[in-house]
Amino acid sequence: MISDNSPGAEQRRIKRWYLILYLRVYNEDTQELLGHIVDINKEGIRLVSDKPILSHQIFRLWLDVPKENGPNQRIHLEAESLWCGRDVNPDFYDTGFRILNMDTHALLQLQLLIEDLKF
Repeated sequence: MISDNSPGAEQRRIKRWYLILYLRVYNEDTQELLGHIVDINKEGIRLVSDKPILSHQIFRLWLDVPKENGPNQRIHLEAESLWCGRDVNPDFYDTGFRILNMDTHALLQLQLLIEDLKF
């Protein structure tokens, strides 16, 4: 399991994975970059961003997964921000999200993403 001092880390039941790519995550409602994935599992993600993100907010998110032979694959997620705090680098913020209401297709896409890009 990843060593993690973030709030809720001791309650986490499923291993979180670091990815070999620094995937961007966007707010679907504003089309703005929200942050980059630090770690991920099928229940949640941790983002690093240059601005703090309000806790206990529901976000509609999307991320593009690059594909070698074709267009990027877009994954849409709904997630609740659970906590936000300073990153190890004090110029950035970490935010923990719990993924909500994931349909079967999005779950499969997320599982494939983790398998293809984890290290």
